[in-house]
Amino acid sequence: MISIKNILTISRFESKVLWRNWFFRILAVAGIGFLSLLFILEFSEVNTPDWDQLSNSWMMPYAGMILISIPQVAAVIFLATGLIKKDKKVDTNEVFFVRPITNLDYVLGKALALFKLFFLLNMVLVCIPLIINITNPYTTFNPLAYIVYPLLTSIPTIIFTTGVAFLAVTLLKNQPITIVLLLGIAGVQLIYYFDQFSNILDFMAFRLPMYISEISGFADMEFALWQRAFYLITGVACLFITAIFLDRLSSHRVAIISTAVIGVVFLGISSFIMLRLWDMRQEPIKLRQEMITVNGKWADVPNVDIVSNAIDLEWLGSSISATSEMVVRNINQQPLEKVYFTLNPGLIVDEVLVGNKPLEFKRNQHIISLEQGFTLAPNQEVKVLIKYHGSIKESAAHLEVDQKRFESAREYFVHSMQKKYAFLQPDYVLLTKDVFWYPDIEIGYSSKSPRKARQSFIDFQLKVKTAEGKMAISQGDPVIKGDTYEFNPEYPLPQISLAIGDYVKKEILVDSITYAVYHYPKNDYFLKELDQLQDTLSYLITDLVNEYEDAQKLSYPFKRLNFVEAPISFMAYNKVYESHQAYLQPETVYWPEEGGNISQFDLRRQKIYMDKQANAQNQVLTDKQKQANVFNDLIKKIFTGQIGAEYVFDGYHEDVADYSLFPNYYDYNAGIVSREWTLLNRSIATYLKNEKPPQTDYSRNKNGISFTEECNNLMRESSLQEILSGAEFNKIQKSVSLKSQYLFSYIGQLVGENNFKTFLYNWLNAHQHQLTHYEELREALISEFSLDIDPIIRKVYSESDQAAYEILDIQKYEVLDGDRKRYQLLIKVKNSGENDGVLEVKFNTGGNLIANQDDDDVFLQKVNKELAESTARNFVLRQGETKLLGFVMDEKPNNITLNTIISKNIPSEIVLAIGPLTKREGGALFEGERVIIEEKASNLYEIIVDNEDSEFSSFSPIKPTYLKAYLDSRKTTEQKYYGSWDRPYSSWQATTGSEFYGTVIRSAHFTRSGNGEKVATWTPEIKEEGFYDIYTYMKGKNQNEFRGKDGDNKQFYYHYTIQHADGADNITYNISNAEPGWNFLGSYYFNQNGGSVSLSDECGLRTVYADAIKWVKQ
Repeated sequence: MISIKNILTISRFESKVLWRNWFFRILAVAGIGFLSLLFILEFSEVNTPDWDQLSNSWMMPYAGMILISIPQVAAVIFLATGLIKKDKKVDTNEVFFVRPITNLDYVLGKALALFKLFFLLNMVLVCIPLIINITNPYTTFNPLAYIVYPLLTSIPTIIFTTGVAFLAVTLLKNQPITIVLLLGIAGVQLIYYFDQFSNILDFMAFRLPMYISEISGFADMEFALWQRAFYLITGVACLFITAIFLDRLSSHRVAIISTAVIGVVFLGISSFIMLRLWDMRQEPIKLRQEMITVNGKWADVPNVDIVSNAIDLEWLGSSISATSEMVVRNINQQPLEKVYFTLNPGLIVDEVLVGNKPLEFKRNQHIISLEQGFTLAPNQEVKVLIKYHGSIKESAAHLEVDQKRFESAREYFVHSMQKKYAFLQPDYVLLTKDVFWYPDIEIGYSSKSPRKARQSFIDFQLKVKTAEGKMAISQGDPVIKGDTYEFNPEYPLPQISLAIGDYVKKEILVDSITYAVYHYPKNDYFLKELDQLQDTLSYLITDLVNEYEDAQKLSYPFKRLNFVEAPISFMAYNKVYESHQAYLQPETVYWPEEGGNISQFDLRRQKIYMDKQANAQNQVLTDKQKQANVFNDLIKKIFTGQIGAEYVFDGYHEDVADYSLFPNYYDYNAGIVSREWTLLNRSIATYLKNEKPPQTDYSRNKNGISFTEECNNLMRESSLQEILSGAEFNKIQKSVSLKSQYLFSYIGQLVGENNFKTFLYNWLNAHQHQLTHYEELREALISEFSLDIDPIIRKVYSESDQAAYEILDIQKYEVLDGDRKRYQLLIKVKNSGENDGVLEVKFNTGGNLIANQDDDDVFLQKVNKELAESTARNFVLRQGETKLLGFVMDEKPNNITLNTIISKNIPSEIVLAIGPLTKREGGALFEGERVIIEEKASNLYEIIVDNEDSEFSSFSPIKPTYLKAYLDSRKTTEQKYYGSWDRPYSSWQATTGSEFYGTVIRSAHFTRSGNGEKVATWTPEIKEEGFYDIYTYMKGKNQNEFRGKDGDNKQFYYHYTIQHADGADNITYNISNAEPGWNFLGSYYFNQNGGSVSLSDECGLRTVYADAIKWVKQ
């Protein structure tokens, strides 16, 4: 049936024909040129590549194969369809393809020709990263990577695409229709099913997670092999079926039947593989749903408290064998006749002993229940021993994470990273509490009942038997006896973790605390980059710790802090009821392999940036100074949060990795238990965590309003309980954080901010390594401040009414107070909303980040780009209340920030430039707050028409493009405000920002500049005839639009038309001299018939803004 000679003959001649195809030649040259340029710019030393692109030896070949996958599919479709159809145009071909050549030989020969051509092209393309890899001294060469990735990505894709293209063009008998159809299907897969269904449909392997860790290897080899095998075998099946339907000379019946049978067999195998892939996807989902259902049955069942837990564990490669000996106590008021424990459903329970006697148990997924022959009186203790063995099912982790987040892609460069929650394999182990690797009593998430609060701090003991040469890492100081590690933490802990691998340990003792870094032997790049800090490292650590603890007002409660390198695929989530991620464990931080894609770990590149900035500032830094600076920058930005991120898109990413050390100061050190207020512990952590927020949030530029304002709008429409049960997670997380900040800021103002924080710090220091009940805290607050917080918590968590702030007046003075200059600011603000509110006020003085810094540190502020800010002050404004807020400062402020936290205000965080100050000599300085009972009415008659008012209108004769109209029609919700990045062409649209005019909502309309066709109009209601001065509200010079050096000397104009009692005047107003705020346009007479002011879109700038117009009667 199959003639190898015929197939090779056809392949040889068809290869020559394909090679002469100019489409292929152009494509090959373009691909080689594109990939060469990309790899030279991204991975070679020509442009100093990022460390995350060099650190992993699997990165470059994988990136190369990923980048060519999409154009390669398109090229195969074009050439494959042409290869089958071209013979129909050449009648003489029938002379050569006579009976001895079967249809199957014919199809396989052409397919082989196409495969050889693209395989050779792939080999040429693979040589590009290979050359860069070998020539770059900072990379590690891994020859296996250049074999594995072409085999897993290109070969199945080429064969599948060829087979499908051959079959489609044979059945449709029309090459153009086939090309359009197949490219459309590929486009639909990329657009609509991108990262869906665990990437089962990703026949190009463009998003199939196959990134390999240097520590733990391939994250999910089984799934990747099954998925690629499916497309490989399906492609082969399509080739056999094509031979059946191919319209050539008739073949022998036996050949046709044999071809059909083999094709059907291949289809059957591929169908089996697809079912297996679907089961592999569905099994974790089904397990998680069943565990959540089981949790609902036990969520409200009284249970014991664990006093101590001694775990004896032996690592057996891909499994463990362990014994957990616990002392449990009945903390309930009534006897217990049944209790339960939790354990990973992949672990098999061998035996349960209670008081050294075997006891029958029931197992339902992760729940181990003792329901027969068990009785425990109140406050009675008993020993429970559980023997178990088996492997870990990772899908049991993070049950509170919904399916969409659980299956969502994890981005890493151009790759989709596999998510791993635990590692239990022959060469590496990493286990956290999230995967239930030891018996516990916390069941976790249940859809029917709120998450149960953490119930106990436990005296842990852990004994681990490892393989020879492996190092075990857990909480406590290890005692090593051969291959056995014994850990005995000094304090009770809420949980423990375990890592085992080929670790190398570097440690230093500073102020009685041991700081240790555990890394893999080859991953020691940081030692070379920080080699001059050996004699000063202890001093740097002391300064960093003191700075952080001064900000937190808490002391580190443990005797060691371990930084453990974890595989790059290790994943953790943000959660509603916890303020930390699994990267943080007691005494331990799991940092990403070789720093991952965190820029601060790219120490070499950070030092290069420093050199460039130092040269620009005429600074000379020694290597030691640069190393000290990058070390400080790394710790402050990643681990202590004392330097905020430069920018963020708030709400865009739900699970950005958080390595903050704060959980070790609060969450793993203390806690408040409350069954009624399950969010209370999270709220306290949010309030006490004193870390710097990002410097710039671009969510407004993209969406028109910030993500905080989106959540404020949501909280105005829904209760917190409704948000918790039905909103998207990122909105749940933000809403909980805002409620937490508001709650404790409000309480702090009622009793005094400093007094309240001092009370909480003293409370935590007096209750370390233990949980306390909410009632104890409540009674202590009543005793200390005569304040019952229960009704306040109830009100804040349940209410949806919000405050609304109006900034009525800001007075700014430079005062000569004796021999020194001081700065007085008076802010009059009114709460016109429906609820009490908390207003946070802080100033940016624009001074040095670090006062009185030494020359060695002078560069630090330039790298971090932080501006000095005053300590934020909070003020409570009751509903309908007006207050005068006074501030006295020794440094001149540049900006003032008013954070309304939860309010109707847009923006919710108002940033205003201080501008010029009025000079004043002497006089009383006012600092503090006072309520204004009566306000004097102004004698001026003025009318302000804002773009938010009904008297404002806009007109545009331009119709949107078809694409824009189509995209707008697909929006599910009506959008009121648009980001400044939109710059609409066909209409005026509203946007928001602190620089615009407004009482509660500061907004303006904007459009792309044009030729004057689009017009915005303000039409006032004039009640008093007379002459009026007309003002327009501006953002500032040229509307603060950056024009580069070319725009420095240019003048830009707005074109106004003013309709008044005497007619109409056209005004060309020079906005290059505009000041922030009100700018004078002219004086005109208006009668009660009214008039208007119009602004056209004609302007030399890219964007035209229409904000507010003011009429002031003379």
